[in-house]
Amino acid sequence: MNAVFYPGCTLKTAAGYKESIEAVNRVLEVGWPELQDWNCCGATAYFSLDELLALVLPARNIAKAEAEGFDAVVTPCNACYATLRKAKAILGEELAFREKVKIALEEEGLKYRGNIKIRHILDFYLQDEVFERIKKAVVKPLSSLKVACYYGCQYTRPVVGDEEDHPEAPVHLDLLMKALGAEVVDFTAKTYCCGAAQMVVHEDACDRLVKRIVADAVRKGADVIVAICPLCQFNVETAQSRIGESVPVLFFTQLMGLAFGVSPKELGLNKLIVSADRVLAKV
Repeated sequence: MNAVFYPGCTLKTAAGYKESIEAVNRVLEVGWPELQDWNCCGATAYFSLDELLALVLPARNIAKAEAEGFDAVVTPCNACYATLRKAKAILGEELAFREKVKIALEEEGLKYRGNIKIRHILDFYLQDEVFERIKKAVVKPLSSLKVACYYGCQYTRPVVGDEEDHPEAPVHLDLLMKALGAEVVDFTAKTYCCGAAQMVVHEDACDRLVKRIVADAVRKGADVIVAICPLCQFNVETAQSRIGESVPVLFFTQLMGLAFGVSPKELGLNKLIVSADRVLAKV
């Protein structure tokens, strides 16, 4: 796939996400160039403040990727993924907005076409050829590990017609974890909201949201919660000291790396707040 990587604003500060993606990609011999001069996507919050600005920000990234000749944008963040997809869907239908975005981007010499595909990094790994490489790369099956696959609320929403997975009952992360040998628990909270950026101003309310997620993982006997989004991982992990829980929250690429035999330090596991020792003891 002729794709470019859009990291988003939070990847470099996420607890080992960037390191584990790079380590996994080295094993699989895959990867993408990073989008040049990318900007913040604005996340979904901008749509409640200034819809035109909320469209221009992601549209600029899409236009830059198209100008560089790429067919797809790969992103590791649920908020970036949802925002880019939502903007593309709106600009495909709302011609008045599209014209305004066109004028704004012309100041930079950019042209928005909207023909590029937006893919979450999880879905990239589920492509047939890459998925076969993943299964062959497993040298330390996670057969003793019970995992709760946490997708978050934005991975398959909003529903705009280009979803890779089921909007309410996604299974892609489950399939990947099973390919690594892990036991996937029946996790009811897999698409519950963690509070996202509202955690900054409404901590008590968001802590209650996280409590639902973690409590379900505990009830189901999970050893670890597996995340696919930097903000989801951060919220679910950091709130645990306040809600009285202690369940490791790892990025899915960190578990991939462990199954591939990559060292914990290379995967950034030392950056976690809730220790991954119980996970490592079972790998």
